[in-house]
Amino acid sequence: MSVRDGFAGYYGNFGIRGVLAISAYRLFGRPKEITAQPPCIRNPVHLRMRTSDPSTYAEVLLRGEYAFDLPFSPRTIVDAGANIGMASIYFAHKYPQAKIIAIEPEASNFAVLARNVQPYPTIKPVHAAVWNQDGEVNIGNPDPATGASGKWSFVTRRQGTGDTIRAVTIPTLMREFDVQVIDLAKIDIEGSEQEIFEDTRWLTGLRCMMIELHERFRPGCSKAVESAMQGFKRSQRGETTFYLREIQDV
Repeated sequence: MSVRDGFAGYYGNFGIRGVLAISAYRLFGRPKEITAQPPCIRNPVHLRMRTSDPSTYAEVLLRGEYAFDLPFSPRTIVDAGANIGMASIYFAHKYPQAKIIAIEPEASNFAVLARNVQPYPTIKPVHAAVWNQDGEVNIGNPDPATGASGKWSFVTRRQGTGDTIRAVTIPTLMREFDVQVIDLAKIDIEGSEQEIFEDTRWLTGLRCMMIELHERFRPGCSKAVESAMQGFKRSQRGETTFYLREIQDV
């Protein structure tokens, strides 16, 4: 991205205040973050400068990446790969009665997530990686051949270099939070799709899923998800694949 495009992006997302902030950051290294007040959202959100935070904010809260119309109102939502909490906050406003479990493994992302969701008692932040068994995993950089970089592009491995964090299965999360079924799952887990779709028992009560597949990180992710999601109607919006159970409970 050119400098001009970068300034244009900050102006488009934050107005003149964004341009001033990115100019000050380039000149003086400060501010380290910008606080934004998205429309129709009651609390401001914190975004780190020169990271994927501003683009994630724009995609989710300004351009409606997850603004799918559902034929029901979810009561339980799992946000796996919650990043800095933009999707969880969007869901908290759209479905104020829903319990939202927001799981994020990367430590600095989780710190911002916890700050952003603090005003929302229905959002429960969890510092962990969703995996196929409980225990510990490592998070590190992806294969450089993918072209991915930054805090958003880490991959989770059972063994390897990088930070060691808690690994947790979706059934364990459901037990810990006293959840019997998941009405809506939003999943963006940077290539760990194969692991969590090995055990499909948690899909029994799932009504809807929004997922970003990472075939470029881990070949075979798309096949693993497609095999598990039989009986769901599939549609696509940008990089998000939407699955809706074809026969809904009354």
